[in-house]
Amino acid sequence: MKNKITLEDIQINIKYKLAFLWITLMHLYIYADYFELMTPGKLEKMIALKTPVGPTSPQILLSFSILLIVPAIMITLSIFLKPSLSKWLNIIFSLFYGSISILIIVSEFGSKWHEFYVLYNVVELIILITILYQAWKWPKLV
Repeated sequence: MKNKITLEDIQINIKYKLAFLWITLMHLYIYADYFELMTPGKLEKMIALKTPVGPTSPQILLSFSILLIVPAIMITLSIFLKPSLSKWLNIIFSLFYGSISILIIVSEFGSKWHEFYVLYNVVELIILITILYQAWKWPKLV
């Protein structure tokens, strides 16, 4: 009879799971935006101070900054906040950013130069659904 080797599977705290999911999401955001710089006309639009929502302004840049600061901060908040607050922030922000990913998928679908961007947003949506699921199913003390 052969000896069967079983690999150890440790229980990972939900806070760490959520933090690592937000880290993964941030990496996806960075790479998708980096690759988008290589699409035709993107750099020219940036030089001309044009954004997808209109001309560049201090308010637009502040809005974009807040939009990207939140997921970055969720990495830390997922670990340090009290469980009840962390759970609901993870649920709310995963739904919010998931909605943005869906809008991007719908608006960019069919664009040859943005197939990669749709792919990134599909993966981002899967990560956000996983965050939502993990937060929703947060283990309770018995």
